[in-house]
Amino acid sequence: MATEITIIRHGETIWNVQQRIQGQRNSKLSENGILQAELVANALAKREFDILISSDLERAVETAKIINKQLHLPFEYNANLRERSFGKVEGMSFAEINQQYPVEFHSYKQRDPKFAFSGGESIEQLFKRVTTEIEVIAVKCIDQKVLLVSHGLVLEMMMYKTFNIRLSQPRVFSINNSSISSFYIDGDRWFLKEWGVIEHLVSLNVLNEL
Repeated sequence: MATEITIIRHGETIWNVQQRIQGQRNSKLSENGILQAELVANALAKREFDILISSDLERAVETAKIINKQLHLPFEYNANLRERSFGKVEGMSFAEINQQYPVEFHSYKQRDPKFAFSGGESIEQLFKRVTTEIEVIAVKCIDQKVLLVSHGLVLEMMMYKTFNIRLSQPRVFSINNSSISSFYIDGDRWFLKEWGVIEHLVSLNVLNEL
């Protein structure tokens, strides 16, 4: 039996606006991000779910709590749904990273799957963490409809798993804050139901893209 998993990227944060790498450090939702979360809550209220599971990072928790004011679902935190750790460069802008760590920045931009900033995670490590945990959740919540609130690169890894994309391959799809994506997970078989639904955001011009 397949488990349906719907995943929301958290609302826009202050560091999103400032184009700083957040990783596993906390950055509060911007006013726009709060509005995005309220709008996605309205859209999700028209659907049915059995449980809400959120990354335990502040921006995801804040988004999840706004959503759950409308949905009133059983609510859990899960540290394995955190964003990729970027170690020593978290909180820095891309320009600052390029200036201070040019060699490492080059490896990052080249998408070397084994590369990690000091104290951080590689793409390979992130992929294993995310895909393993999603399959654990799917087994735990077999034949249920699960709502997740997480992060852009978690969503990216889910797409790479679903379509068997090489981790070194550049991403060619968008991941908007407070967009809605859904997957069916049946053991190690993953299927995409919908990706990046943003109708609830378009009319008020509150989009922010990764």
